[in-house]
Amino acid sequence: MQLKLLNASTFKDISDKGIVCYEKSEIYLRELCAAFPVQNNIRKIIDDNIRNQGKFEFMGRSLAVVETDNLKKIDFDKNVILITSDYFVEAYEKICNILHMKTSVDTVYYFANKETEYELGYSEQYKDMSLENIIIFRSGPHTSAYVEGMDFADNARALFEYMLENRYNEKYRLVWLVKNPEGFKRYHCIKNVEFLSFDWSVSTNKEERDSYYYVLCLAKYIFFTDAYGFARNCRKDQIRVQLWHGCGFKTRVNFVRCEKRYEYTTVISDIYSKIHQDIYGLSEDQMLVTGYAKQDWLFHPLTKWWERLLVPKAGKYIFWLPTFRTAKEQLRNLNEYEPDSQTGLPVVYTYEMLERLNALLRSLDIVLVVKLHPFQDKKKIGRIDMDMGNIVILDNGQLTEKDIQINQLLGHADALISDYSSAAVDYMLLDRPIAFTLDDVEEYGQNRGFVFDNIRDWLPGRELACFGDICHFVVEVGSGADMTGEKRRKLLSIMHKYHDGRSCKRIVDALRI
Repeated sequence: MQLKLLNASTFKDISDKGIVCYEKSEIYLRELCAAFPVQNNIRKIIDDNIRNQGKFEFMGRSLAVVETDNLKKIDFDKNVILITSDYFVEAYEKICNILHMKTSVDTVYYFANKETEYELGYSEQYKDMSLENIIIFRSGPHTSAYVEGMDFADNARALFEYMLENRYNEKYRLVWLVKNPEGFKRYHCIKNVEFLSFDWSVSTNKEERDSYYYVLCLAKYIFFTDAYGFARNCRKDQIRVQLWHGCGFKTRVNFVRCEKRYEYTTVISDIYSKIHQDIYGLSEDQMLVTGYAKQDWLFHPLTKWWERLLVPKAGKYIFWLPTFRTAKEQLRNLNEYEPDSQTGLPVVYTYEMLERLNALLRSLDIVLVVKLHPFQDKKKIGRIDMDMGNIVILDNGQLTEKDIQINQLLGHADALISDYSSAAVDYMLLDRPIAFTLDDVEEYGQNRGFVFDNIRDWLPGRELACFGDICHFVVEVGSGADMTGEKRRKLLSIMHKYHDGRSCKRIVDALRI
């Protein structure tokens, strides 16, 4: 069995056959149909991801997306397999493993979209050149899910700042891939620091494209938080590190094996090393148990933060980092970003509850800072942002405008309210009270699931199931009580290997940068 690129020459071999696409990607399929007249030849799509399976409406047709086992049912006298995926080599290997007894299959085809076409060309151009002292950084989700501010944030940002502080830019070119490089002119005067646009991977401007692929093809190290597809076809001597954004309680929705997609990933402890090996299909030697880079910020919070964000002065601050969700129908309608109550908050469902909570906070000289999830639209959560005095709402836009990361603020929090987020695991390092809103814990556990069995045993804080619980927690914080401190400290010793704010140093030392 051989793998062939679909081009003008090979298209002649399949033009009169049905096409079974391997992996669903609407972007890829649209580029495919724009390049070749195959729209009516596509019979079905095969995809491992259960969330992609079912009916798919595409260009006026209804296509079935079915599981991988359907490869064995294809009539190869009448049909061919066409890979429509960034990871075409990886996909080809999977197909070979499934069809190893199918002697009638001599060729599997793949379609290279515009980005892949450019990437393959530049890889060929630079394949014999030595790698250079270049370090690439990227953060946030894939390009199609861009959110302002997330492309210069999180663990990648923290590691970059550590390298600047310690003059790594004297030896390396530190290159960021962001959406809009023009927004980072404040760094232009710093030696060996550059910002390029990740959109230049498909730019029609050759100069932009050249600059992008030069660093991508010749960088010694590539660090990313979340999105990693842009570095899918790197050389074996390049080191790709998935910094990820947190070790939390929720399991992953889409289980994709990543052992060939990056060389290393950072985690915070041995127990999370095992969890990430299972979730992402990684080997033990790919795990760097260093702590997360952004956890260092907790130990060095911003000064006068309340002035920059117009937060009232108070005796104490409680931060609440809610996510919004209704985990229903086996994740097909998983909603983690839209309101499911009058206020859009868990536990505090109504405006009347919100007003009562504000009065309680005022009586105790406490300000509750509600920091919304980066994907959450402040306009879609009702009147939670009305002027209440002791309840302040911060969204991603406000923090982006002020160039502030949430872990740079949490060091000022006297207590934290969370749910199943990794932010609570980070915050454990400060050894302060934590509470968890668990009004949907049973439903969430059945549908999305957790990385720990008996999740309540692993929550290092108070459980908040109703409005009364959150009021009791506020009173405890006001009085200085720490009712779950013993449990939190016991879990801290298991869930974190290090507690010293030196994660960035451990990362660069582990990689011998």
